[in-house]
Amino acid sequence: TCSHTIGQVQADNIIDMVSVLVCSAMLLLQDMLKEMAKQWKETGSVSGRVFWPGGGVEFGPNRCKPGSSQPDQAKSSTPQLPLDVVDAPEGFYTLYADVPGLSKADLSIKLSKECVLTISGERKSPLADAPLQQQERALGSFERRWELPEDAESEGISAKVADGVLTITVPKKQPQPEPVDEQQDIFIA
Repeated sequence: TCSHTIGQVQADNIIDMVSVLVCSAMLLLQDMLKEMAKQWKETGSVSGRVFWPGGGVEFGPNRCKPGSSQPDQAKSSTPQLPLDVVDAPEGFYTLYADVPGLSKADLSIKLSKECVLTISGERKSPLADAPLQQQERALGSFERRWELPEDAESEGISAKVADGVLTITVPKKQPQPEPVDEQQDIFIA
């Protein structure tokens, strides 16, 4: 009976230790969530990642390949625009960004001399004077930078907005033909 009592005491101690660990973890998680909510309220982002309208969509810097986000973009408090990039075999890159409710007048696309494409815009509240009871849609300015890959052409970039999707087409540089020798070898039979 003595070993049964020692075993029971050890089991109780283990249960107590696990309870303390679980409570500590919950308090730590609660503190983390409070800090995240504070960051979100102040900057619209949490530790360099932003949740965009529709909820649950998480993205961050350097997710766009080829090319990359600018390093200072990760530190920016301006929300980034999620971007999909397709390396099309037809000789161009196609960038897609969801911009529901925005028109081309709400967007700006610029190309710097460093070959960085900057997409920016602003989503304004349609009810500026009405008091909100609940707000879940992200409002305000946003920006996204995308560095053109080495094989991208800076001339001929086009963009369009249709059905809430911004589509940007970036042509690739055409391969240079290999130099042809001015002399031709003749086969001797």
